[in-house]
Amino acid sequence: MDDDVYDGIPVDELPITAADVPDPAHLRRSARYPGARDVDPVAAVEAALDPDGLVARDSSSRTGEAILVVGYTPLADEVLVVVLLPDDHPPTGLWHVVTAWPADRRRRRAYWIGEDR
Repeated sequence: MDDDVYDGIPVDELPITAADVPDPAHLRRSARYPGARDVDPVAAVEAALDPDGLVARDSSSRTGEAILVVGYTPLADEVLVVVLLPDDHPPTGLWHVVTAWPADRRRRRAYWIGEDR
């Protein structure tokens, strides 16, 4: 992890205690990307709340507010990348799932062995 901060909080210390999926359509990736797999909303929330999840700023966020969590979901038995937006500033623990997708090999490896991305 780097020394990045989010609203004055080190990124790796952000409170992520609850998550919801306000628009499940964003998890139906097959509608936008041919051949992509859809992500179950419950699986996305599980991965977002994974206490061992890897947290980082989302460098592709247009607003700079999004974070990425690379976390494991027992429901789907896989590691997902979940994009989250905070409910409050500074974040108080509730986050909204924007989208999610299965992690690529590099991120799965980082998750399972704990190396930085």
